[in-house]
Amino acid sequence: MTPDPQRDVMVYQVAMIDALSGVSIGERWTVWLGTESEGSFDSEAEAISIATELADDHSRPAWLVKDGGETVAI
Repeated sequence: MTPDPQRDVMVYQVAMIDALSGVSIGERWTVWLGTESEGSFDSEAEAISIATELADDHSRPAWLVKDGGETVAI
């Protein structure tokens, strides 16, 4: 199966960078249902929980896209 970011539930791992210093300030996970943002979360576990719930509710697959671009089904 191939991810379809226009329709599927996607969880993106995002590295947060301070705009002034360029120093890493941690990671966030954003959840999207197609082109609609469903929120940003402090933990991967919370984001995956929300994503799997959305996937079940909308009968869509869910995917985790890690910071390096690796995509895995969840």
